[in-house]
Amino acid sequence: MLPKQLEDKLKEKFKPDFFSNIFSETTGVCLYGEGYGVKIRKGGNYIQDDVDFILFDCLIDGWWLKRESLEDISNKFNINIVPIIGEGTLLEAIELVRNGFKSTIAQNKDYIAEGLIMKPAVEMFNRKGERIISKIKYKDFER
Repeated sequence: MLPKQLEDKLKEKFKPDFFSNIFSETTGVCLYGEGYGVKIRKGGNYIQDDVDFILFDCLIDGWWLKRESLEDISNKFNINIVPIIGEGTLLEAIELVRNGFKSTIAQNKDYIAEGLIMKPAVEMFNRKGERIISKIKYKDFER
């Protein structure tokens, strides 16, 4: 169930009229992101006294948007977008996450990032037409 505080925040950020103005020419829009902050899992490390929404992907009329378009949406709605940590190989990313690195968005500056989501520089798909994306979690390396 969606925490009331987060539900209120989403209603504030995604007003139907404003949403319709931004996406007036499209039939299907799906913003992917997550709520974070106090009382949302370990969210107190991110925001100690509030909640928020962070955007990480968007599908419009069957097309996944490029980063530049995500940033445009982020700016128009005044919402956060997941940061780009860097570029590199899958093995380099695994090593970075295994060693732990500080979150760039948490208020708690000592908080270890939960992990990485990796996308190829050029969009790639498997034989079923699904995007190829890797997720590496710090907790998978904890003992």
